[in-house]
Amino acid sequence: MEEIWKAIRSFITADNIALLSVIITVVVFIISRRSELKYKKHDDKKVQYLKLIKLMEEIFMGFKKDKKGDIQLSNELKKQFFDSGSSLLLYGSKKLYRQYLFFREFANNPLVKQCKYFQDNLIIYIMSDILTTMRKEVGLSAFNSIHANEALGFFVNDVTNNPIAKEKAYEAKFRIKMIKFELAMIDRTKLIFLKGIFYRLIKPLFAAISIFLKYILVVPFGRLIIKLFPKFAAEIQDEEPTNSK
Repeated sequence: MEEIWKAIRSFITADNIALLSVIITVVVFIISRRSELKYKKHDDKKVQYLKLIKLMEEIFMGFKKDKKGDIQLSNELKKQFFDSGSSLLLYGSKKLYRQYLFFREFANNPLVKQCKYFQDNLIIYIMSDILTTMRKEVGLSAFNSIHANEALGFFVNDVTNNPIAKEKAYEAKFRIKMIKFELAMIDRTKLIFLKGIFYRLIKPLFAAISIFLKYILVVPFGRLIIKLFPKFAAEIQDEEPTNSK
């Protein structure tokens, strides 16, 4: 114990104390800076999420359909879609951004309409999923979660405590899951996963090998041929413009 205490006392010097105070100051500054950036990002996130809520409100209240049943969007709404999507890309979580993409696909993707469980009114329940996710991401805990039909309370009348509306909400969630599953199965049948592996791993490997062989073997061999047989190389160069004509 005495040796340990002597070692501690020998370490406690003016220089070490000054160094320790500097380290503590730097650590406190880094923690406070990170907390400040996190709070600012959280504050910016709420502003961007309000944009999406406004967009959903305008779509729900005023969208039109053409003769084929497709949703028609004005130039202003298209601009708001782009603005909201870019904001979510920067500030939103992966879950929320994917929900937003599915929200867009549901309105525009013809494959969705071919799904067995498709219904037009499902779009409001997709909106409710986005709203409940935003509630969690702005800081409300899991204990403050709300049901899908409760999230639609300020969009639709008589859905919060209506048993029939609650049953419809459960059915809508089931249908949305089945649509997502069917879209995933379409991807599998088109071999999208295997094609992704091919373009990410296999094709780059063969392309890299061909480029390597080109500059290690083909180009040096061509230069060697030009040096050894200059007349033959000149004849080939003269024939190329003639063949191109």
